[in-house]
Amino acid sequence: LKFGQEEAETSRPNILITNAAMTGAKFKMSDGSQGMLKGQAPDAFQRVDPTMPKRSCHDTDFERMPVKPQKTYADSTGFTSQCAGLATDNIMDQVLVNKMNESMKQGMTDGYAARVEEEESARNEIVTKAEIEAKEDSATCEDDDLEMLRARRREQMKAAQEKRLKYQQLGHGNYDEIDEEVFLKTVTSSERCVVHFYQNRFERCKILDMHLSRCARKFFGTRFVKLNAEKAPFFVEKLNIKTLPCAVVFCDGVARGRQIGFEGLGGDEFPTVQFAWRVKQWGGIEEDFGPEDDIDW
Repeated sequence: LKFGQEEAETSRPNILITNAAMTGAKFKMSDGSQGMLKGQAPDAFQRVDPTMPKRSCHDTDFERMPVKPQKTYADSTGFTSQCAGLATDNIMDQVLVNKMNESMKQGMTDGYAARVEEEESARNEIVTKAEIEAKEDSATCEDDDLEMLRARRREQMKAAQEKRLKYQQLGHGNYDEIDEEVFLKTVTSSERCVVHFYQNRFERCKILDMHLSRCARKFFGTRFVKLNAEKAPFFVEKLNIKTLPCAVVFCDGVARGRQIGFEGLGGDEFPTVQFAWRVKQWGGIEEDFGPEDDIDW
């Protein structure tokens, strides 16, 4: 065994030398002057041998890759490069065609959507009786256009009547008191709802009641109700109501704003339109009016 170990130790250097010699004979590092790597020598070779092809230090790895076979020596006919160029040109032409087709398709889609939006806007535009009468007196108005206006007005009147009936069924137009059990149903049934949390002992709650009663009669698109805060402790806590009176504006069941006391109203003797304008700013009123309008309550 000892003799075997000595023999192995003696022969190991010879084996390593033999492997190194075999490696040198089998593989040869390209210098960039021949073979498929002609003209594509690595940067390390350039730094060692200044005669190697030079590259810009700002080129990226992708920029250093050839797009197509190049004519790399004088005896080359360039046939391969020409074939590659034709293939590349065909690909680029197809890309341009596809891009133009996509742009045309997107333009047609956008144009159709714009036309549909314009038609929808025209249908939603209110047609008044005075406008129809003016068209009837006009000599330039065609019968088809006049009939179209009449049809649109009939549709709008029918839709307005259906909406009004729906509002009446939900209690719009009245200023009612509700209890805690129907609170969620009330604020979620109507698109717009204003809930007044009050206490009977507070004079300011009675003042706000007067203004809310006026708004309920005038702004039919909003449901106006009141809720005794002492009898609704759960929602008072959930809505974090600390000061009374407090009128919370709900849009589709979500609280969008609140009137806390007479904040922003300038005292106890504020005009109703000022309070209504604040409610409208939170999305609580759909009717159009201005903060300075003289409204007949």
